[in-house]
Amino acid sequence: MKNAALARYSVYDLSVVPLFLLMGQFATHGGLSKALFRAGNAMIGHWRGGMAMAAVAACAGFGAICGSSLATAATMGQVALPELRNHKYSPRLATAAIAAGGTLGILTPPSVPLVIYAILTEQNIAKLFVAAFIPGIIAMIGYMLVIAIVARLDSSAAPAAERVSWSGRLSALVDTCRFS
Repeated sequence: MKNAALARYSVYDLSVVPLFLLMGQFATHGGLSKALFRAGNAMIGHWRGGMAMAAVAACAGFGAICGSSLATAATMGQVALPELRNHKYSPRLATAAIAAGGTLGILTPPSVPLVIYAILTEQNIAKLFVAAFIPGIIAMIGYMLVIAIVARLDSSAAPAAERVSWSGRLSALVDTCRFS
């Protein structure tokens, strides 16, 4: 009985939870979150609302690294929110894009809640990750569609940025690859 608490928290499978969070911290301090946002912005930032869509895409990418919605929203909020403000995005749209994109940390594998759920229910973690991948992509696309609709209805809420050249887009993508 006295070892019950230790036995509950010394499960080997649970060791991935702090490791995902640690990996997210390494990625943040290494500049991956900024590189993800820059790459998304280079690709679609010239669309009306594209920078907010890039923030959502960067949230999905960062969520796939750290597995935590809270860490994703906090990190991408520090990276994308100042850029969205500088480009005169509506404060409501900017914060909504970051908050909605942050939820992708739960859906995009590897997800900390999915790992905990798999352990508690004795399910296969890999199968849960595969099962969550498609809903995560659908949610990301849905968030981007809502941003596009809001940008069409209120053009002042989400201005378009300047188009980035193809060499600039390639350079932004290469910057994200140097972290893998």
